[in-house]
Amino acid sequence: MGITSASLSTKIQAEIIVEFGAPNDSSRLTKFCNAIARAIVDEFEQNAVVNSTGTVTSGAGAGGSVTTTGTIE
Repeated sequence: MGITSASLSTKIQAEIIVEFGAPNDSSRLTKFCNAIARAIVDEFEQNAVVNSTGTVTSGAGAGGSVTTTGTIE
């Protein structure tokens, strides 16, 4: 499952509440966590590089190895 800003925001909020207790203004905490989560997810999506390796299973290259590089979405 991919990371989403919504799921990350919820996790950040939960951790803040565990550490510091319930906020006086929950909507402000939500906005704060949403902003942090969006920034993190955007940074990952724009800058992450994923390396993958595998083995060719058919055709002329069968048995050979394959390496590829991609990005996350």
